[in-house]
Amino acid sequence: MNKLKLIDFLLMFTGKVNRYQLMEIACISIATASRALSEYRENHPENITYNIGKKYYEVTGDFAPVFKHEVESSLRTVAYGERIESTVMSTTIGPSSFIKPEGNISIKVAAMISRSIFQKKCISLNYISSSSNKPETNTRIVCPNAIFESQNKWYVRALDFKDNKYKNFKLVRIKSVEVNRKNKKAVKPDEDWDKDVIITIAPHTNHPHPKALEQDLGIEDKPILNLKTTAALAGFLLSEWRVDSSKDAILDPYYFQYQLMNRYELTEIDSMIIAPGFNKVRPS
Repeated sequence: MNKLKLIDFLLMFTGKVNRYQLMEIACISIATASRALSEYRENHPENITYNIGKKYYEVTGDFAPVFKHEVESSLRTVAYGERIESTVMSTTIGPSSFIKPEGNISIKVAAMISRSIFQKKCISLNYISSSSNKPETNTRIVCPNAIFESQNKWYVRALDFKDNKYKNFKLVRIKSVEVNRKNKKAVKPDEDWDKDVIITIAPHTNHPHPKALEQDLGIEDKPILNLKTTAALAGFLLSEWRVDSSKDAILDPYYFQYQLMNRYELTEIDSMIIAPGFNKVRPS
């Protein structure tokens, strides 16, 4: 791992870095970490400054990344502690190319949102909403608290001060971000993000081959599978797994091969609005 690139990344996406972070992430000695920080500071003094009181290095207002950071890999690192690294192999056994639908997420926007979460700052963002036919952006003052991925789309979860509710914003629709220094409102906790819920699924009752689906779920010796998630992500999980969440299991069992078995326990959860068929009823 390139130690100088790691310093550059931590400054860009978290706003700070110290020796102990480098030691933990890169598995290097304290002396090596100190040399790396000294080298970066000597070569790129416009990017980094030392906070004597807090005893760590901070990003400057003039920061410009020295290295190229891929958006997907960077978001996965700050969200899940994982990195995507390309590996050159002379022979591979997968398809020559794999088409993945991706919008053009700005690395600058992604970094500023990530920094605002680590630094616990509110931001102003220009966002294109799907609830309006107008193509222009609208300004939202929000306080973000998490980044996550669902079905190849990246979201930032944030408190929207417009109606004092936590919402999920697609990163690809955010055109610009600025730190909002004027907003002093107290930020209420995100109860849905912290509230654990159990999703109980089973092979769809109308599927003709439930044994195959049991094999898929790894439940050959039991009738159901319990998945633990949070109230904020319950609907996303059910959508990803294509779970029929309708009241009477009315969706096509060939496409929605699993069925939500504890729907009655989840009816008050806001994120269920995006669960497949949650608001559908059997035609009369």
